Amino acid sequence: MKRVLFLIVAGVFIFSGCRYEEGPALNFKNVEKRLRGIWSVSSVYKNGEKTDTETPTLVEAKFTQYEFYKNKMLLISYIHNDIVCSSHGSWNFADKKKILEITFINQYYPIVREYEIVKFKNKELKVRFTDDDGIKWTLILSLEQSFLPYER
Repeated sequence: MKRVLFLIVAGVFIFSGCRYEEGPALNFKNVEKRLRGIWSVSSVYKNGEKTDTETPTLVEAKFTQYEFYKNKMLLISYIHNDIVCSSHGSWNFADKKKILEITFINQYYPIVREYEIVKFKNKELKVRFTDDDGIKWTLILSLEQSFLPYER
């Protein structure tokens, strides 16, 4: 009887504590370690509709690559007028790691963005935010390369 009760309590504890809206329900890897690497924007949604032509900023467009480093440094590569451009910034987690805060330069001015993390699997990161005009944006990023094998 004690074993059954333990399993029920453990199951409730594990699965009710899902950190992100769309999962995963359980992941033993450290969140910061999972983020470190090269992520590419694979999809952009504007107010729930997938778009290939509209983006919140040049730096948040499809095919943009974000490189998240251990020292909280962020390097960004994006395409503008068929030219690969780069930007830089920093990153951090907030609100018990439910918010990903990044600061970056968008052409000529700095942007501070707070992304709500909706899903964070080992190779997929889904974030959303609402811009100053009330537009709801969702970005889906795919892991291109993890830095974990190279870190000491």
